[in-house]
This record gives sequence, structure tokens and C-alpha cells, in this order.
Amino acid sequence: MSRFVASMMMLHTLLMASVNAEELVYTRAFADDDYGSYHVAVLNAVFAATPEYGDVALIPHPHPMSQSRQLVTLLKGDADVMWSVTNINREQRLLPIKLPLLKGYSGYRVLVINPSEQANFAQQTGEALKQSTMVQGADWPDLNVLKANGYNVSGEDWSLWFHSMYSMVDKGLVDAFPRNIIEVHRDLTRHSEKAITLEKHHLLFYPNYEYFFVKPDNIALANRLRVGLIRVLESGELETIFNRFDAHRKAQRIADGKMRKVHMLTNPSIDYTLPYARWDKHTDLAINTLKQIQY
Repeated sequence: MSRFVASMMMLHTLLMASVNAEELVYTRAFADDDYGSYHVAVLNAVFAATPEYGDVALIPHPHPMSQSRQLVTLLKGDADVMWSVTNINREQRLLPIKLPLLKGYSGYRVLVINPSEQANFAQQTGEALKQSTMVQGADWPDLNVLKANGYNVSGEDWSLWFHSMYSMVDKGLVDAFPRNIIEVHRDLTRHSEKAITLEKHHLLFYPNYEYFFVKPDNIALANRLRVGLIRVLESGELETIFNRFDAHRKAQRIADGKMRKVHMLTNPSIDYTLPYARWDKHTDLAINTLKQIQY
């Protein structure tokens, strides 16, 4: 067989696989090409690791939307999978695949402040910190977490790339915007024209996990995601994908650093903690736990 004929046969096979692939739609908060690149890379790796379930064409939902709207979109059947931090309500309405995609880093919150306030925050104790005015997304589970722990925080409606929240810090309308330690570096770059910076002395921490979610009746997809995550954990591919992102490496330095005062908070939004949240350190426990999950 000539190389040309062999190449044409391979191309035909690939085209047929693409035509026959099942389309799966994921929701997204923003339309930018780089948004969700880690999560999409994990989804692609999971589907590649489970070929016996069939071919998949992964497609973004055409419209960016808030977290609460993403949930409704899944329930209506207009999308197949989303990723989000969890809470009791979301786990009651959707099926979570309980591997913390961000190693539990979603529970580490660093404060974004106006640079002029850096010295003031350096002097604050835990109780004084609670009196500082803070802002969170109005539909984020973190808003209730901070309120339950006595923090002076208000909710702000969703806006593109959190423009309104960062503008509030820039203009001195609030003292701080708590952000998770993975997303904050991207945000600072995107809003570099504003007077905002990382606060250097405090770190909030509470159990907080980001999962993939699917519709409660989509058992087949939930199981495929579960099996695929087990396989990419076993092969080490998940860790490789995670470490590919500079923001993840910066987040780990903050989480494992010793220079900040860590304030331990409770999370009334969930009624459990995961001992394998740092699946890079507890890989076998994460794998064995996923293997025991039944939908």
C-alpha cells in the first residue's frame, strides 16, 4: 500500500470519527479563548483515557453566564458539563464528580486590595480583618462562607471578568476582594490598569472544592468522568496537566508558604472535608475513593 493511500485511509477514518463523535457542551463564565483552558484540557484527557465509551467532540456553550445560570442550563439540557465550587444545594440538584480539580486551592483566599491600604492590613488581627469591607460574587458559595464566619462582605452581581468588583477596590468603595489563589494572578494581569495589588500578610482558608458537575440523570457521563479521572490520576497525566499552568505553580507557592497569617474558617456550604483534596500528595486515597463512588 502506498503512503498516499495509507494517508488517505487514515484521514478518512479520522473524519468519520469526527462525524460520529458525540457532541458534549460545557458551560463557561467568559468567552475568552484562554478561559477554562485547564478544565478543558482535563476533560479532553479524560475522554481520551476512556475510548471504550465512544468519541466525543467537546464544544463550549455559545453564551458566557453566571454560575447560577450555568446550573439552570445543565438542568434544562442545554449543556452537559460544568465546573464549579460545590455546596450542598448544587450537590442536591446536580451530580458532582468528587475530585477537587484545583487540589482544594479554591479554599485559599488571598485579598486583593488598593496598594494604599497595604500598611493598614499589615497591622490587622483576625477580628479587625473581619470588619474590613469585602465583596464577592452575589451567587458564589463563598459569599455565604464569609458571612457565616463573621466577615463584613457584600454580594455584587456578575460582571465580565469581575470588572465591577475590582473597580470597587480601585475606587476605595470596599477594602478587599478575596480571590482564590489560582485565579488571582490572571485577574491582576487583566486589570493591571487599576490600583489593585495582593495583600501580603493574610490568607483565608476553608474547605472548598471545585468539581465537574452533570445533570442528575446523566449517569453515563458521570461514570465516564469518574473512570477517566481515575485513569489520568493513575498515569500521572492529571498532575502533568496541572503543572503546565504558571498560575497553578504560583498558587502552590502561596498555599505552602510561611509568610502569611492563615485564618481558618468553617464552610457551612458543605458538610464534609476531603482528606485527598491534595491529590498530588494523596493519590492512592483519591483513586480508591473515586473507585468506590456509585451513581
